[in-house]
Amino acid sequence: MKEPAIKKFNSFEKARRYINELGYTLKHSNQYKEDRSFIYQHKRTKNHVYMRSTFDYLDNNTIDMGTVWTVQNLQQL
Repeated sequence: MKEPAIKKFNSFEKARRYINELGYTLKHSNQYKEDRSFIYQHKRTKNHVYMRSTFDYLDNNTIDMGTVWTVQNLQQL
């Protein structure tokens, strides 16, 4: 089974814009303290995308850390 693709963004707005351009709409959100996650569903198909916040390195070339948004394509079960 193939591993789902993961993309990383430094800002929430960039991640949300990327998901909207792919044709996904918000289905569910969880927000508890620092842990924030969202599940989006495609408008026409049953495919889902999972977006969550993590504390990780902001860039591969620096040691600065901060909130990074990861977007993961979920395969239909």
